[in-house]
Amino acid sequence: MRISSKISIFLLALAVGGIGVSHAADEDGFDSSKATLAYTDGYVGTDNQFHAWEHRSDAEDFRAHHMDQYRPWRHDDPLHHDNH
Repeated sequence: MRISSKISIFLLALAVGGIGVSHAADEDGFDSSKATLAYTDGYVGTDNQFHAWEHRSDAEDFRAHHMDQYRPWRHDDPLHHDNH
């Protein structure tokens, strides 16, 4: 029982440490203030150019925090035309 408890604590520490590392990497990544409008496949930056998402997590995070600027379709979808 004692060994399995130590193993459980060790595995829990590894899991928490892994989450912390991935979260820190995300914070160093995409700057949402550089996007004026976002789509499933990328975003229009403040430079008025389209940029593909580098990481899926960037798109998911942007969508979660900026729904008013997110469009749930591709930027070149012929059925949807945004003036950006």
